[in-house]
Amino acid sequence: MNALACIQTICSAGALILAAWSVLILRKYAFDTTKIADASVSQLEQSQTPFVTPVMRLDPPDDGWGLENQGFGPAINGQLSFVQHGPQIHPLPCLAPGARFTGIHSLFHTLVGNQGGVEIQYESLSGRKYRTFVTWGATGSMQVRFDKL
Repeated sequence: MNALACIQTICSAGALILAAWSVLILRKYAFDTTKIADASVSQLEQSQTPFVTPVMRLDPPDDGWGLENQGFGPAINGQLSFVQHGPQIHPLPCLAPGARFTGIHSLFHTLVGNQGGVEIQYESLSGRKYRTFVTWGATGSMQVRFDKL
C-alpha cells in the first residue's frame, strides 16, 4: 500500500469517527431540546391554571356565597354538582381570573355541611380538566381539594 492510500484510509477513518461523534452530540441536543419544550408547555399551562373555589363575602353588593376563580387563567365549561334529593348538576358561566359568580348563593347556603360534598368541574383554555371538591369536616369547617383530571 502506498503512502497516499494509507493517508486516505486514516482520513476516512477519522471522518467516520467525527461523524459518529457528531451524531451522538446532535441526538443529545435533540433530546435536551424536547425536554425544554415540554417544560415550557407545562410552565405555560401552570401559569394559566384556573382555580374555582367557593367563597363567602360579607361586603355588599357581592355578599353571600359565590364561586370565585382565584387562578391565573379562565375557567370554562364549568358545572357544579352534588347529591341532594338525587343528583343535581348546575352549569356555570365562564369565569375570568378574579371573577366571581354569585348565582349560587341561595343554592350553596343549603349545601353547607352536605355529607356528600360539592364538586365543581371546569376546564382551562387548553382543554385541561380540573376539579374542586368541597367537603365539611367534623367541626363544620370547609375543606377544599383541587385536582387535575
